[in-house]
Amino acid sequence: MPGVQPIGPKLAEGRDSEIFEHGRDKVLRVARDRRSLVAEAEVMRYARSHGYPCPDVYDAGDGYLVMDRLEGPTMMETVGKPPFPLLRSGHLLAHLHDRLHRIPSPPGIPAAPLPGDRLVHRDLHPLNVIMTPDGPVVIDWANASAGDPAFDVADTWVLFACAMPPISGIDRFIVPVGRRVLLHAFLSRVDTVAARQAIPAAVEHRLTDRNMSPQEQARMRKLAVWAAHG
Repeated sequence: MPGVQPIGPKLAEGRDSEIFEHGRDKVLRVARDRRSLVAEAEVMRYARSHGYPCPDVYDAGDGYLVMDRLEGPTMMETVGKPPFPLLRSGHLLAHLHDRLHRIPSPPGIPAAPLPGDRLVHRDLHPLNVIMTPDGPVVIDWANASAGDPAFDVADTWVLFACAMPPISGIDRFIVPVGRRVLLHAFLSRVDTVAARQAIPAAVEHRLTDRNMSPQEQARMRKLAVWAAHG
């Protein structure tokens, strides 16, 4: 454990972090590899200072980050339940991209694979948008960089088109249709010409993710070929 200890039960966990209750209205995020989360906290504070919806940060250090506790489902969870707001959610996701990409990148942060001078999230998809009672809030800023907005949009496009979550039963038929509707709604509100040009760079980056299956990697390579030569 980091120097700051949780003062409540574990609430959630992901591939690289665990989330604990940490007093009233706060959570403690603990990085499994104990890496410093100071830079991520600084980016979040910077984005909030420009009016962007992300959690407020109270403390950060080696292996830990204390931030707002958010109440509400992810955007992905909302689109799977009545009234199935696929179109509205796709448009909202595009709006969140646009709002973010209007913010100049702060000095000193890493460069995205496609360089630029805007703040890019590099993982801005429905699983990283929490639908709170006060509106959508974007989480997971570990990969935030200075880059070209087209790369951010292309990365989300690649995930929508190629990632295959484990599903079974009738969901094998319903989920792909819903994903296509959501992707179409998202793409209807972004610069698809610029994003398509950025798809090969986004695919090259995503192919380094060891969590992507061989089938997902094959779909990404096919999409990159289409983007470059289709």
